[in-house]
Amino acid sequence: MQRIFLKGLGAETSALGFGCASLGSRVSETAGLAALTAAFDAGVGWYDIAPAYGAGAAEAILGRFVKTRRDSVQICTKVGLLPPPQSATKRILRSALRPVVNVAKPLRTALRGSAASQNRAIPLTPEGVTASIEGSLRRLGTDHVDVYALHNAAPEDLSNDALLRALEDLLTAGKARAIAVAGGIDTAQAAIAAGGPVRVVQFAQPPAAQEAVFAAAAAAGIGCVTHSVFGIGGALGHLTARLRAEPALLARLAAAGFSGPPEAAAAALLLARAREANGAGVILLSMFSARSRERNLSAPAPLSSAAALCADLGI
Repeated sequence: MQRIFLKGLGAETSALGFGCASLGSRVSETAGLAALTAAFDAGVGWYDIAPAYGAGAAEAILGRFVKTRRDSVQICTKVGLLPPPQSATKRILRSALRPVVNVAKPLRTALRGSAASQNRAIPLTPEGVTASIEGSLRRLGTDHVDVYALHNAAPEDLSNDALLRALEDLLTAGKARAIAVAGGIDTAQAAIAAGGPVRVVQFAQPPAAQEAVFAAAAAAGIGCVTHSVFGIGGALGHLTARLRAEPALLARLAAAGFSGPPEAAAAALLLARAREANGAGVILLSMFSARSRERNLSAPAPLSSAAALCADLGI
């Protein structure tokens, strides 16, 4: 596993991070702990979590995982979203239906879109920030998080002096080692320009036209964490289908160092492009299934040709 020194946090961590959004909901605690352990053993040290993840169960499960590993991992949690209301009956029903939902894509899609599965946004206020981190620390079983992020923050949140003072107080108290925003690229750009307590920005892998954000962050001493490197719009699926239909293109990728069956080659190329763009930051990925861990953790190291190759292919 490649290691990087993340600006803003001032600490070394793994180049790839584990996104824990499904921990405790789609992924059971037993399966989740096994996946977390497998990724950790492969060198993953960054774990991204939030109070809303796993229908509210993720932080406590991650806390059990890091109990004997706290000094070897970095945790980023957030404030701004709460899980949907969960009665005891709903929790039992969710657990019972998990095997069916996981193999039935239409049912899984329908449940994700239902009101009962929607996270609840809360205002980003000084009082909310303080109360949320206390709950997160309790569930995680730790006295601090490495990064504390404003979840789905908007650019205007960065001009809220009372909110910024509350975040600075958390740094002074040692409850967080760095403050972040997790939202759109416009919020990341606003945070980079504003300075202040925000020293890490998290956003979806941007199009090539917006990748100047990485250079701007580096110049400001701010670390970048990116996600959705396989494309929010299904870039991985589209490229995989294209490689299956065009054997010559698959051979071209293999010659450039992205070998294997179509999906593996497509994933390796997209991940390499992300690492090339954000070479000094963390890339968040899902690693719950053995297939995803194999695909993500065995991908080639960043190649200088990845971005150019993607541009040439129109992706």
